[in-house]
Amino acid sequence: MRLFLPIVMALFYLSMSRPSSAFRGGSSFQVRGSLMTERRSFLLFRHSRTSLFERQDNDGGDDDKRPINNLDIFGQPKTENGKKKNLDDEGEIRGPDRIKSCIPYVLPLIDGDTFGKYIYERIPPLGTLDYVLLRPLVECIQTVPFLGIMIFTAFAIGPRLTNQSREVRFNAQQAVFIDVAIIFPTLIGEAVNSANANLPRSIIEPCSNFVWYAYVSMVIYCIASNLRGKKPDQIPFISNFAEIAIGPF
Repeated sequence: MRLFLPIVMALFYLSMSRPSSAFRGGSSFQVRGSLMTERRSFLLFRHSRTSLFERQDNDGGDDDKRPINNLDIFGQPKTENGKKKNLDDEGEIRGPDRIKSCIPYVLPLIDGDTFGKYIYERIPPLGTLDYVLLRPLVECIQTVPFLGIMIFTAFAIGPRLTNQSREVRFNAQQAVFIDVAIIFPTLIGEAVNSANANLPRSIIEPCSNFVWYAYVSMVIYCIASNLRGKKPDQIPFISNFAEIAIGPF
């Protein structure tokens, strides 16, 4: 562009200097008028060229002021190496803590296994899965005296004594509170059996199934959240009690 403009200017001067009659036979006024016309044309051309380059510079400066898109195609923030940043808030669970946070939820699964007997009868695949995975642990705890109390105590105070992360301690306390919540329907069931109250199955089965669905849903929610790296703190009352139990640190 800068090489093209001088060529245009040279052609412009040549075209303006062709009519030489003004210099030969014309008066001094005609010569002066032609010179003024050429000068005015040169100034107009120079002004137009200067304004053109200034406009280009302004356009280039506006590009620097445009907002930069730092989002990827999924709407997530980009980083320098193209990877997503890990949030450092206390609700995030990272690395091995995801597996450690899932282990305490074995406790409510073991203690509440008896509430699923009617469901296992109606859904045989679940009964087979329970027989393979949970039944050996249940029988082992029932065989060894005080083993259940020892496991309960280990999950209740063990993570604090071993200086585990806050997320692991929270999940351990939440699993303990879920297990405590299962104790109340267990005590009610034992009281009914000791009173020899022959309640029909149409009453016992829905109550037992309700307890099983409730604690299994909480356990599945907690394990799924931990594996995704999210803190499972949305269980009403129980999550609040677990947060209070681990303290501010």
